[in-house]
Amino acid sequence: MFLLPKIRNLISSNTFIKFCLIGVINGVVGFSIILALIYLINVNYLVSNLAGYICGLMTSFLLNKYVNFKSEGNVKVELPIFIGSFLIAYSINALVLYSIVELLHESKIIGLIVASATYTVLFYLSSRFFVFIKRH
Repeated sequence: MFLLPKIRNLISSNTFIKFCLIGVINGVVGFSIILALIYLINVNYLVSNLAGYICGLMTSFLLNKYVNFKSEGNVKVELPIFIGSFLIAYSINALVLYSIVELLHESKIIGLIVASATYTVLFYLSSRFFVFIKRH
């Protein structure tokens, strides 16, 4: 229970709000790339989807690194940790979604809401405490 007030304070901090806004921006960037590749350049939808997700993730990395957390760390160190953090948070997101829908028999929308919130908090905490930290 000792951690809950600390987590609550972090989530109400400016960096969490910026993190969420950056998430919206990277979603728009990624989805725009996907649509442009599919409908303007006629690229395969799976390739377009992958390219859009990569561009969105890179947008998120750069904005969080330089705007949100103002990190001066080495990109070669931070980027792999950021990608690993994303993969872990996304995997947990998928596990939470599956568990809520398939095991608890709740609606998909409830599952998506809870899984998305879980993903956002986990990815924020890992970005804040493992990716964009001062390393000596």
